[in-house]
Amino acid sequence: MPPPPLSPAELSYLRTSLTLSPPIRPDSRAPTDFRPLTAEIDILPSTHGSSRLVWPDGGECIVGIKAEVEPTDKTGDKPGARVTVSVEVGGGARDDDPLAVFLAATVEDMLGKKLAGRLGIGERWGWRVYIDILLLTPPISHPSTLLSLATHLALRSTLLPRLISASDEDPLFDDDWAAATPLYPHDAAAAGDVPAVTLLVAAVGENVFFDPTREEMAVADCCLAVSVDFDGRVMGVRTLESGGGGEGGGVKRGVVGRVVRECRKVRGEVFESLAAIVAAG
Repeated sequence: MPPPPLSPAELSYLRTSLTLSPPIRPDSRAPTDFRPLTAEIDILPSTHGSSRLVWPDGGECIVGIKAEVEPTDKTGDKPGARVTVSVEVGGGARDDDPLAVFLAATVEDMLGKKLAGRLGIGERWGWRVYIDILLLTPPISHPSTLLSLATHLALRSTLLPRLISASDEDPLFDDDWAAATPLYPHDAAAAGDVPAVTLLVAAVGENVFFDPTREEMAVADCCLAVSVDFDGRVMGVRTLESGGGGEGGGVKRGVVGRVVRECRKVRGEVFESLAAIVAAG
């Protein structure tokens, strides 16, 4: 991520304002506020599920999900083995670009074992799910939250053909797409059985900020991508490179604990907002 177009004096002033109590963010948001975004689901007719998210700084992400039936290997089939994640970054970036690799890893963190448990078809067959993520326009800030929310919405909108054969038979499906069953039923949110999300969080002094801008990340003590599920269970924590605004190297354990606690507090509003988007779509 390129450095922000701010002078050292401006960065120093920004860090000071973010360490105040209460803190003052450049765009006047509260520490737990996210920037507004545009979200759509079911935008790609040739997929089983899809979504599109546009971030206010110009970042745009499209997620398409396809599924196919394959035999289940009982001896080597591990949780998550039937889920393939592919991330492509616009602008001609290579497949092994560090950003693409990091983003794919954060998406895999949020999937966990719950998705794999939904892919079985009887004892001998199962669904293989392909999650293709295209970051059309990388945002100025880090895109991990953008991809996470887009993937969550695409999975929530995914439909699979209705199984009409017995569980011990070779799978046979209903040709009527109107009878397709959702990968995540409409009441899944009430039961807390929905995909996790990855939240990008920056710590500056004693304050924690969600959805930080590039400038806020540049003066942060640390930036973490925290994957948390509906019940508040942490699925993964990954450290991002920040400006190292604080004194001393490394990330202190107390800072990580504070960030994780704040993510558990905020997650309810995040999942509630995502459920509203799915219901409206």
